[in-house]
Amino acid sequence: MKIVSVKVSSTRIPTFRNHKMNIGITSRQENVIVRITTDTGIVGYGEAAFMLGHSVYGETPATVRAVLKEKLIPCILGRDPLKITALWEAIHKTVPANMRTKNSIIVACYDIAGKALNTPVYNLLGGKYRDGIPLSWSLPIEDYDMIINEAKSVIDRGWRILKIKGGRMDPLDDVEALRRVRKAVGPDIHIRVDANQAYDVHTAIKVINGMSEWGLEYMEQPCAMWDLDGHAYIRKATNFPIMLDESLKQYSVREIIERSAADYLSIYVYDPGGILNARKISVVAEEFHMKGYIGGALESVIGTSAGLHIAASSPSISLGCEMTGQYMLEKDIGVKPLEMKNGCLMVPDGPGLGIELDEDVISHYEEGETETFNI
Repeated sequence: MKIVSVKVSSTRIPTFRNHKMNIGITSRQENVIVRITTDTGIVGYGEAAFMLGHSVYGETPATVRAVLKEKLIPCILGRDPLKITALWEAIHKTVPANMRTKNSIIVACYDIAGKALNTPVYNLLGGKYRDGIPLSWSLPIEDYDMIINEAKSVIDRGWRILKIKGGRMDPLDDVEALRRVRKAVGPDIHIRVDANQAYDVHTAIKVINGMSEWGLEYMEQPCAMWDLDGHAYIRKATNFPIMLDESLKQYSVREIIERSAADYLSIYVYDPGGILNARKISVVAEEFHMKGYIGGALESVIGTSAGLHIAASSPSISLGCEMTGQYMLEKDIGVKPLEMKNGCLMVPDGPGLGIELDEDVISHYEEGETETFNI
């Protein structure tokens, strides 16, 4: 089998409301969609999704398309998409960075491999460990009444995990947000807080201590991504669980563990470069008895399904995940929505990623021209 064609298009899909975080405001998803076709006629789907228009390291939809066109597509045309490790090494040698761009290729190749073998991607990753993945719903930095009403609404729709975004002008207002949401939803709902690097070390300690009496599950990324020693200090000073997200984009799991900087990890599909490397991170986390979840950035059904297959096959991915694109976007590009039961997104059981794309929806939200590159 060999890759004979790659089709690349871009979409811009509005969210149903603005999502304000410490690191910016999301009002749309910007996505580069990749379709890789083989000489056997199998088509695999991949994507590079952006909720703020850029990644931590400066990738944008425009850079994704340029790097694909000029570097990576010429590298993969004619190659065997089933030899995923060799393919990863080839594209990584060609372009050492640009992980979201490479993710679009690797996810598509896993989709192809599953379809070629007539099996779901999770069977290529060790088999299904769980059938459904609990979902977390993120509440933006907004007034208390708004986030309380939204929290009640999603709980009525089945959610059992909430995340409150931190980073208000007065950090103690983040404590008040948790207090009010907890009183509104009761004791049985899991609530975590994500500061997105909003605090310094001493402010983080003050905020965590203030939140601890209101049933905080854990604090995510309280301080700057580079400050592992600061996070280690916070853990020791508060004796409270810390999850690292942005720091995992800069440091390895080993460095985080050796410096006692975190209890939990936020593992993304695209920032490590795709399914292959994200699964490796989950295995290392499991070896060191660390829990994690799959983080999300409003991916379409493509990235969401990739995350579900990783979470389904990884014992360490046990904290409830953030793959909520189909609920936040004005319209998803899948033919049908992924199924949700009892607060869990169900893992697709079809071959490959187990999804179909709605080309009419893609055309409706398309930005720029679709390009096709042939062998």
